[in-house]
Amino acid sequence: MKLTYKAQMFISLAVVLLANVISTILKHWIYRSTGFVVCGLLWLIHPVLPNSAEVSKRTLLWTRIAGVILILIGVFTRVYIY
Repeated sequence: MKLTYKAQMFISLAVVLLANVISTILKHWIYRSTGFVVCGLLWLIHPVLPNSAEVSKRTLLWTRIAGVILILIGVFTRVYIY
């Protein structure tokens, strides 16, 4: 089964939201960071483009770069809201 762009976006959103909820309940920043890293790895390993986008090496590269940016957000940020 191949993931579509829409399905992967919903999975990414669900992972980040679930990680934020768990982080807020347990009061540990590491869960929020882990959610961003998992989401970034998903886009890095399996880049998916919308149907309207032109499939080329350049667009896949930019999708992977967006995954790396999500990983960096997860690694380098700690949000204390407590």
